[in-house]
Amino acid sequence: MKPDSSQWQDSQAYEFIRTATPDALAWEFLRRNTDYQREFADIQNAGTPNTPSPNEFRTQWGLRFSSKS
Repeated sequence: MKPDSSQWQDSQAYEFIRTATPDALAWEFLRRNTDYQREFADIQNAGTPNTPSPNEFRTQWGLRFSSKS
């Protein structure tokens, strides 16, 4: 998954930054990280020898998901 670099020069593409919450801003950085992208793809494929478990993946990348009741 390669980021769409055509939007990097378009200031409108980043207008949301002005009001973004910390978690939304963190996601923007994380989703562009090539190591994260590769490991996420490995988890989805779950067939590679060094695939981390979902718990290891969440811990490594500092991901936390709130439970919805």
